[in-house]
Amino acid sequence: MLKQSFFSNYLNKNYLLYGGSILISRGAEYLVLLIAAGLITKDSYGQLEFYKKIIEVLSILVAFGFPPLILSYTRSQHSKKYFFVLALGFISIFSALFALILIPFELSFLAIPLLFYAVFFTNGIFPVFHLVHDGSQKASLYKMLVSVIFYGVILGLYYFGYYEYSFVIVNYILLPVGFIYTILVIRKLHISQRKLVKYWKLLKRLLLSSFTLVLSNFANIMFMYSDIFVITLLSTQVNKEIADYSFPLNIANALLIIPFTLVQVDIEKIKNSEAASRLTMQKIIKLTLLGAVCIVAIYLLLINTAYAKYDNTLNIFYLIIIAKIFQSLAVLLGTKIMIYKLFRINLMITSSIMVTNFVISYLIYPHYGLIGIAAASIFSLFLRYLLLVIANRKHKNKS
Repeated sequence: MLKQSFFSNYLNKNYLLYGGSILISRGAEYLVLLIAAGLITKDSYGQLEFYKKIIEVLSILVAFGFPPLILSYTRSQHSKKYFFVLALGFISIFSALFALILIPFELSFLAIPLLFYAVFFTNGIFPVFHLVHDGSQKASLYKMLVSVIFYGVILGLYYFGYYEYSFVIVNYILLPVGFIYTILVIRKLHISQRKLVKYWKLLKRLLLSSFTLVLSNFANIMFMYSDIFVITLLSTQVNKEIADYSFPLNIANALLIIPFTLVQVDIEKIKNSEAASRLTMQKIIKLTLLGAVCIVAIYLLLINTAYAKYDNTLNIFYLIIIAKIFQSLAVLLGTKIMIYKLFRINLMITSSIMVTNFVISYLIYPHYGLIGIAAASIFSLFLRYLLLVIANRKHKNKS
């Protein structure tokens, strides 16, 4: 009975399938980056990373907070599908506006990649729509299929010698396919014009909330890049130190698959039941601690075998994995803030932590180097966790 309970609670096929989809998408991303890093010069690889990161950051602005809005706000099937259709229209308009804004910077060719990322890719509205409307299994299959096709095309571009612009060109190739898929999905939804107008009126009242979500997501992704940004600004050995920090960071980031999988699979239960939310948190705590132990063991194996040149990063890794534990525990709390529609509070917490982390890292790096930056991440993510706990408790006491 105990064994059956363990498998039903922790090895649920929905968790395994959705977690697998995240693992495949992340694994494919790391694979194509590792291949590029081994085949081209550092200057060319730096250009590839530049376009990849600028697309990731700006696509958050183009998406305008619609993915988390659809994930956290919508409850009925009608609200999910009509908000999805309206979001498609908004994002199309925003990508066209960005094309104009980027003209003075000679980057208007990024408009199509921004549109593709904001609509179809991992953090776009299609994965979220499939999750809330069709369930975690279809969302998992969608994420895996899109990742395999996307990174498969990039490998094809490598074969023909297109490296630096590979993360740009792939979007031009796949957008027509995405357009056909969008038409097929919308036709199945049987959209009523009268209801579309009704939900448009509701959405107008939520646009301010969407803007705060945009800023929150932008601050969140900038927080993830702030460590690398500080190293770039202050290091005298930029490429070496980015490698020494990125290697343990990429391994430790695998821990986040656990909370994101549990929360996104259980999202509908979490919306409607506090008891389900508590159960999900218990699972996150237990599996995160177990996962951290496993990742530490894997890291020790790696740096003592094939990746011995990174054996100087062990202490950095220990600090980063502690930071990732706090980040993992905060995933459900941050999602509940969205469910409670506390968008301004979320923005305040996210932006203040981003600034705090950057300032501490900037001040501490000249004295303690990469160890100092990793320690700053622990402090910042622990502080974020505490602020989210306080915000959730205050909301519960008021309601």
